[in-house]
Amino acid sequence: MPTKKQRRRAQKGRRHEYETVWVDAEGNELEEPPEDALESKPRDRDGAKPKAKATPRRGGRPVRVPPAPSWQRSARRSLILGACIFAIVYLLGSKSGGHSITSAFGFAAFYTVLFIPLGYMLDRFTHTRWQRRAEQESAKRPARKR
Repeated sequence: MPTKKQRRRAQKGRRHEYETVWVDAEGNELEEPPEDALESKPRDRDGAKPKAKATPRRGGRPVRVPPAPSWQRSARRSLILGACIFAIVYLLGSKSGGHSITSAFGFAAFYTVLFIPLGYMLDRFTHTRWQRRAEQESAKRPARKR
């Protein structure tokens, strides 16, 4: 037995019945569809069906170029990390009653200062690695004739 939702869908389908009407170039209605409408699937020049497109090797998206390393970007990231560490240490320490705001701030400041040079070194590593890989790929590719 159909559910109420299924019955409503069926009634809606019956209310909105429609027919496909074929009209020629002069505006006259046709009994049968024109021959060009019957062949709905596109074909190549040879008459063969088109082949599926090959998927790109790297997932289809262009590879994102890592920006050059900068101390300002590293400092901004470390401030975000410091704020997160402050919140975590303060919330977890306040439950047990062992930490105060000053000790949470001290932990956060220590990790913030520590993360600035580490973030810069990580950015520098990714940027130089990307540059080396780009140079190797450009050396592998033969020059294209135009």
